[in-house]
Amino acid sequence: MADICEKIRKIRTDKGMTQQELADKAGITKRAVASYESEGRKPHPTTLKHIAQALGVTAEFLRDDSLEIFVMPPSEVLYIENIRANYGDDAADEVSDLLTKSRSLLAGGTLSQEAKDNFFLALTNAYIACRSASGEQK
Repeated sequence: MADICEKIRKIRTDKGMTQQELADKAGITKRAVASYESEGRKPHPTTLKHIAQALGVTAEFLRDDSLEIFVMPPSEVLYIENIRANYGDDAADEVSDLLTKSRSLLAGGTLSQEAKDNFFLALTNAYIACRSASGEQK
């Protein structure tokens, strides 16, 4: 099982990013990236969200040592980016975490991909409706 240090380093290198490029995208220093990758330092939760966003994964994926593979279907990316545009980074991260966690409910089942996509869309729409009803917008 990969820990957060290994995941950050592997994803960054798989994407062909330098430590400086990741640092620039995440709004941190190159030294911070190096310390997360090689010294075992754990990023602050807010910093972790920025690193995850820069790497194109969720903070939950980076935090959870039991998760080895991150795959976000393109349709989910669109949902999450729509949430980010309308409700901000925190809401987008919450939806992303919600979708990632609910994915385990469907793992190994017999639902078609279309049914799974509809489930994720319905879940996202329910989240948006709740945020809108409470008056929470960016």
